[in-house]
Amino acid sequence: MFGEGISQWHTVSRLLKTHWYHLTVRAEENGRSTELAFMIDGEQKLQHMLVAQDSHISITDIQVMTPSHMNAKGAWSMEPLAKVTIGVDSDGCEACLLEVEGGAVYHNSHSPDFRPDLLTNLRPIFQSSMIKTA
Repeated sequence: MFGEGISQWHTVSRLLKTHWYHLTVRAEENGRSTELAFMIDGEQKLQHMLVAQDSHISITDIQVMTPSHMNAKGAWSMEPLAKVTIGVDSDGCEACLLEVEGGAVYHNSHSPDFRPDLLTNLRPIFQSSMIKTA
């Protein structure tokens, strides 16, 4: 209906107010370059996409979409992502630290006593140097 390589969607629905990632991906095949957008839920899927890059598929941009309870801006916000780190908090729960290009650091913990400096077993998932500029 829309022609080769064209698609359209109308709605995406999410139940939980959790952060997610918007990836811009460049795919090259038979001398043709196509840009795709992926909406990724969770660090495991983000890491899978990062590892899957090769000479034909590369991530050129990653933005993080954060809900207001994470970014303290009163509304959802999409910002360029600089770094993602996973760690374990003082309650033994996994927590994610998101650093955006502007320098702000957000976390996904719902603990009122959460302190990023007390995270243990820190594992970097993403750094901005892992993507290619468009």
